Amino acid sequence: MVGSLLLGGAKYELREYLQVAAIIGGTAIVSLGKKKGGGAESSTLGVVYIIMSLVLDGVTAGFQKRLKTETAKLGVKPKPYDFMFWTNLFMCLTATVIAGGLGQINSGVSFLVANPDIMSKIVKFAVCSAVGQSFIFYTIANFDPLILSTVTTTRKIFSVLLSIFLKGHSLSVMGWSGIGLAVSGILSELQAKTRSKKKHTN
Repeated sequence: MVGSLLLGGAKYELREYLQVAAIIGGTAIVSLGKKKGGGAESSTLGVVYIIMSLVLDGVTAGFQKRLKTETAKLGVKPKPYDFMFWTNLFMCLTATVIAGGLGQINSGVSFLVANPDIMSKIVKFAVCSAVGQSFIFYTIANFDPLILSTVTTTRKIFSVLLSIFLKGHSLSVMGWSGIGLAVSGILSELQAKTRSKKKHTN
């Protein structure tokens, strides 16, 4: 949302700010509230990485919003796989440069050679990632970045719930309160969308 405001020129209502704050805040609380073995506490570095990830997600969404606005002026609509191809191409190039700079390319290749069984798992992961990204980039191309933020954050909440119910993981009271907060934001948005559709229908 911040990226869309600063870079994409988007405007949102107070209700939308509160909904996003509830969803993202709830997700953050869930992440911090997970029970970990051995009494380990959340790493400060890990929190920093999460914040950096959210900031860069916002910047990316802002650029995507601006790109869609500028191309619309030219009468061109970017397609989902256009976004997907170019985004992944530059992600690959960036990752290659960083891995090369850290000297991890040779060690990575050596690990694959020493553990050939892992290749099938990497292929499965890549296929699942590609299918998942197809939905993500369809959302980017056809809807507002705020919708995408809600979708991806909701997915994280359900991932946590699945890990709890299917794998027996535990969650602290703080974690459950975070899920409640995030779900309230999601339900609030769904209710607003339903009301908006009814108004347009009438």
